[in-house]
Amino acid sequence: MTQAPGKLAQAPAVPHIVTELPGPKACAHLEFDRQWTSPSVPRAYPVVPIRGEGCTIEDIDGNLLLDFNAGIAVTSTGHCHPDVVAAIQAQAGKLIHYSADFYLPIYAEMCAELARIAPMKEKCRVFLSNSGTEAVEGAIKLAKFATKRQYLVAFLGAFHGRTYGSVSLTASKAKYHAGFGPMLRHLPCAVRPRRGPQVVRRCPVQPPRARRRSGGDHRRADPGRGRLCRPEDGFMQGLRRICDEHGIVLISDEVQAGAGRTGKMWSIQNWDVEPDIVVTAKGIASGMPLSAFIAASRS
Repeated sequence: MTQAPGKLAQAPAVPHIVTELPGPKACAHLEFDRQWTSPSVPRAYPVVPIRGEGCTIEDIDGNLLLDFNAGIAVTSTGHCHPDVVAAIQAQAGKLIHYSADFYLPIYAEMCAELARIAPMKEKCRVFLSNSGTEAVEGAIKLAKFATKRQYLVAFLGAFHGRTYGSVSLTASKAKYHAGFGPMLRHLPCAVRPRRGPQVVRRCPVQPPRARRRSGGDHRRADPGRGRLCRPEDGFMQGLRRICDEHGIVLISDEVQAGAGRTGKMWSIQNWDVEPDIVVTAKGIASGMPLSAFIAASRS
């Protein structure tokens, strides 16, 4: 499908700033927002967008800005891609919502497509949900059901969501996982530093030692704010081997790292490792609230 570019795409130069930032209308809206919105909703920038096209957004004062956030790592095809808009409009004219009590064709079609492109060779099944954190919680439940075990292992510095189960895995800040010790182990993760070839951390196999470390004031930047870590060579393969030796379900949380962001559809494919479960969201629907966890039949 082709469509003539809109006003934003035809702008002579972006950024195109016509007021101070934030502008007068934006400042008025920020004050209005403070009066009515819960302070628990985090905001990173005093920007009030009203329209978007491609990688350009227009704020309430008419300023044109480049959106390097892609929404919040969501609009993988750009803002308001004509194919995405057309699909939304067509579906809204047919059926907007019906519960999973019925066999909706579009549900199974989406599941089949995600299973087709999953990074596992064997047959997969898919569960769709609304957000990344909801999909993470679904993967947790499936792993515990499949193994009949109570413990979960996550990594220090990791971010998995803000609902109750997902935030118990999250360890980008110590306060997120405080109080969940009886069911969790947090391990340091082997990552490459920003400069130099040396490895800054190696993953110990002893969970109790790692658990003692997780009780401290360990702080790392939230990956949702731009800090992601690349594992050292061999780390993912070693993790897969440990999981196989001990009957552990390996879950690859690809909410922020999947949908082609690393050059492959799934980031774990960069190491030729197959997980048992893949969690995905954000970019797979380019702005619509859709997430999923994809499980190999062995899970």
